[in-house]
Amino acid sequence: MEIINSIQEVLSMGLAFVVYLAIPAFIIISAIRKKKLPNNHYTPLDDILEGKVRDHEEENDNKRID
Repeated sequence: MEIINSIQEVLSMGLAFVVYLAIPAFIIISAIRKKKLPNNHYTPLDDILEGKVRDHEEENDNKRID
């Protein structure tokens, strides 16, 4: 029974290492290698202003006028 407990403890410590240290370290290292951080200033309004997304209300209004 002690062997099973020790194996379970080692596995849980390994999982904790991966979740709390390895994954964040991988993200940080990849960001440093690319020398670029993700842009968090994006809003859907940017797409609307650039014309990438059409406004369905305007399309319906144009159809009614024509």
